[in-house]
Amino acid sequence: MAKAFASRKDMDMTTGNLFWKIILFALPIMATTAMQLLYTTVDLTTVHYGAPTEAMGEESMGAIASNNALINLIVVVFTGVSLGVNVILSEAKGAGDKEKASKVMHTSMILALFSGIFVGLLGFFISDDLLRLMGTEAHYMEKATLYLRIYFGGLPFLMLYNYEAQMLRAQGDSRTPFLILVASGLTNIAFDCLFVFPLQMDVAGVGAATVMAEGVSCILGFLALWKGKNNFVSFRFKELRLDRACLLEVLRVGLPAGLQGFFFSLPNVFIQSSLYTIDPGNVNLENGATAASGVEGYFHAMSDAIAVSMMTFIAGNVGAKKPENVKKCILYGFAWGGIVCSLIALITGALHYPLLRLFVSNEEAIEAGRSRLFTMGFFYSFQFLMGATAGALRGIRKSTFPMVTTLVFCTGLRILLILTVFPLEQFHTVMWLYALFPITWALSAGVNLIGMAIFFPKTMRKISTTEAVTSTENESSPCADGADE
Repeated sequence: MAKAFASRKDMDMTTGNLFWKIILFALPIMATTAMQLLYTTVDLTTVHYGAPTEAMGEESMGAIASNNALINLIVVVFTGVSLGVNVILSEAKGAGDKEKASKVMHTSMILALFSGIFVGLLGFFISDDLLRLMGTEAHYMEKATLYLRIYFGGLPFLMLYNYEAQMLRAQGDSRTPFLILVASGLTNIAFDCLFVFPLQMDVAGVGAATVMAEGVSCILGFLALWKGKNNFVSFRFKELRLDRACLLEVLRVGLPAGLQGFFFSLPNVFIQSSLYTIDPGNVNLENGATAASGVEGYFHAMSDAIAVSMMTFIAGNVGAKKPENVKKCILYGFAWGGIVCSLIALITGALHYPLLRLFVSNEEAIEAGRSRLFTMGFFYSFQFLMGATAGALRGIRKSTFPMVTTLVFCTGLRILLILTVFPLEQFHTVMWLYALFPITWALSAGVNLIGMAIFFPKTMRKISTTEAVTSTENESSPCADGADE
């Protein structure tokens, strides 16, 4: 395994044909995110088909699914924070500054470990309160609480892996995180089958399998950073210390991105609880929404990978002081996003039925899922545009602007409409509830484009007139340069 890590070759993100490099870098990210989503998909299908009766299987599936909005909220927040290390480390690599890159890496490992332990412990003890706050139905509470507590127990593994993956990507390697997730995904499937079918552990079994898989990904990610001979910088125990200046730089970019993820996902909790009020007790409506949400996760993996690739390439070329490449990264990223969103619309129209049947078998639930999937899939270009513009702004360290637009539109406006317009009889429908997504995506994307028009010309002028960072500057201030926000 160590030899496999040592033999890999990282991508140079500042030279060559950037059009093809952006998609080649993005493809493993798509596959990696899809593999992470596979955890939940396998969990749902295993408990559904592994239960003694169909009714028990649907109850267990509903219990796990009732955690989805909350788990997604946790994941996007801390994945967003980890984007800070991607941007700062990408800049350091583009500038050829190994000293700064090393300090960023070791500081971020400490941040990941302690934040994972803290949030994991806190979440474990308040799991039932969180589920009640979300309005989880009483017949799901016992199993849902058990699953969520097990999930929080494995959060330090998840946190460490997310940071490890971002460090590898920042150095031009998006392939290794994918291969790691293949190994951990196979681990998850194997233990799901063992714990649910012969051992009949139900939701506890799938939760334990997920934690074990996260542990595998964490260990392999660490080995890639430690043993990779072709790394721009590698992990070294003797260099493991917290650098205050680097920590602040990472948090300056990462915290707004994490908060943006929080603001983006928070209304989903309200939307999920609002769905219950349309037809209370309609299990098929709830299961259909869960199935559609499962499919949408893979759509998001496709579009978000392009946005992350754009962000990483932009940050690297800002560090390398190559303004023309920065412009190309934006143009090429949008082009690939258009291709991906067209593919998503095609899949939605042609394959929605078999995709939904992977999650549910009841025809009424499939029809309920189709309503949501059509609303989302055919308008996913707005979601991509929102994510891509936010990623581009993060790439030049302007993380606060997209955070504010997300707060205003995806959080504030959604919640306002849910509380004021949605209760009205003519708007109290599934269609109008789901329409909140594309409407707020489009508004956020439009304002982010205005932000790009404001901030990018300034950045282009700055890096056009600034010489590459000299070795003397690196030595005198290894982690204080370029702090814009």
